Amino acid sequence: MLKVYYRIIISCWKTFGISHWFFLWVFLPPLAFIFVRLTLALDEIFFSKYRDIKVVKPIFVIGHPRSGTTFLHHVLTQTEEFSTFKAWHIFVPSLTARILVKPLVDYLVKHNLNSLIPDDIGHGISLDRVEEEELLFLHEADTQFVLLTTPLAFDDQEHPELRFHDQQPASRRRSSVKFFESCLKRHIYYTGKKQVIAQIHFSTHRIKTLLEIFPDAKFIYLVRSPHETIPSHLSLDRNFLDNQWGIKNIPLDKIKRYEERRYRYNVDLYRYFYQLKKNQEIPEINVRIMRYNLLISDLYKAFEEIVNFTGINPSEQLKYSIKEQAQQQKNYKRKHRVRNLEEFNLTREQIMKDLSFVYQEYKFDQITNKL
Repeated sequence: MLKVYYRIIISCWKTFGISHWFFLWVFLPPLAFIFVRLTLALDEIFFSKYRDIKVVKPIFVIGHPRSGTTFLHHVLTQTEEFSTFKAWHIFVPSLTARILVKPLVDYLVKHNLNSLIPDDIGHGISLDRVEEEELLFLHEADTQFVLLTTPLAFDDQEHPELRFHDQQPASRRRSSVKFFESCLKRHIYYTGKKQVIAQIHFSTHRIKTLLEIFPDAKFIYLVRSPHETIPSHLSLDRNFLDNQWGIKNIPLDKIKRYEERRYRYNVDLYRYFYQLKKNQEIPEINVRIMRYNLLISDLYKAFEEIVNFTGINPSEQLKYSIKEQAQQQKNYKRKHRVRNLEEFNLTREQIMKDLSFVYQEYKFDQITNKL
């Protein structure tokens, strides 16, 4: 973790110079780390019973970003009957800290000051909105989000240890997942809701470690044509970089290098799951592959398949809500623009070549992107 922090500071200095960003990243991460670790330690005193909680048959939504993971996560959790994290819960995983922070959160929500990232960039974040639990791994500095949300995005070095989690030393990879488990236990204790449904798409790279800690977990792997996910994800990243730093403040060569890396990382994410499946390294009983097109064309059928696979017991309210949403789904229009591949120095032919195994495995039509 110290190595990652050191590289963040170096990258920030090289990218933005001695600016407000530099001082922000010098002082804020250590303060946040101390606050989180101290309050987590206080949980052991004031809320020690959380350790008796068992995480049973958690449901993990994985897959390539922009393949419908966020959409499915929100669909399944819209009635708040399962254990899911809102954004502020992720930033404040400690039960002790939540007592201190909740009045501030309530004030911000009441006065409409809860938006952290606007929806029009492609993935908005609000304090009181359900968010992807992959972000919990930021507290361990062990997720690809470190390569996006910090100046490490522009580092001269690459950091494969932040992507290939299953290949980390056993102590490191298991420590991160055990931390994740402790967060889930705390949240079950906090909400009283035992069924976990978590969106952790980048943790496709740690699926074997997750199965070591959660052998009864159910993984829903969403798959969508790379010709749709790649430009959508790169567009989201470009929008995020602009919202976070201001594109004009980032040297063009660093943006280009970041997007070249991000494309390779996207290919690797597809390839890793494909290889696990091909080599039969993950039990079929634990994983269900679901096509994005089914979510769009017949949402309720997709929901029924998930219920049968996971064994969850949804409320009548959730069933009704999904039926209603299935009717409205055909009229959905995204709020953000997906940029052309050429803006990222990519072509359809290159994607077809680099991800040919995806098209062959899932029988995607390389011309129309349909199944």
